[in-house]
Amino acid sequence: MKLDTPQKRIVTGIILVVALAGLCAYYATEYQNHLKYPSYEVILSDYPQGEVVNVGGVVTSTFNGGFLMVKNHQGHLVTMKVLNDTPVAVEDSVSVVGVLAPDNTIVNVEQVEVTEYWNYIFLLLRSFLVLIFLIFIFSRYWSFDWKSYEFRRR
Repeated sequence: MKLDTPQKRIVTGIILVVALAGLCAYYATEYQNHLKYPSYEVILSDYPQGEVVNVGGVVTSTFNGGFLMVKNHQGHLVTMKVLNDTPVAVEDSVSVVGVLAPDNTIVNVEQVEVTEYWNYIFLLLRSFLVLIFLIFIFSRYWSFDWKSYEFRRR
């Protein structure tokens, strides 16, 4: 298909954006059904006590033998108490796979993934700098023609 007129380019762009939005909406509604372990949505609706769950959040406090983490899930602040000796610090992002016990407690932890706060900030800064660099390189070699709605090589 040859996109030789601006109208064809606009229509094609609209079709691609609608298709992408549809795929995103489908993923947002169905991803919980395909998780290996239940997460916050199942915990808040059914509370599968004694089952292995996968939860994450930000560490708010630590104590001897564990830590507390908080997650804002669709407007609900959920505080989970994790009983594990993994060294974490306040503000770290944590993902935990373990058995759900009463009172939002995770015991028999199988896996803990910790993303330190400074590492997360560094990742955002690094991504922003690379984005600026790529925009600079792109603008050196390409320009946008507003009359024909297309990018042209300089």
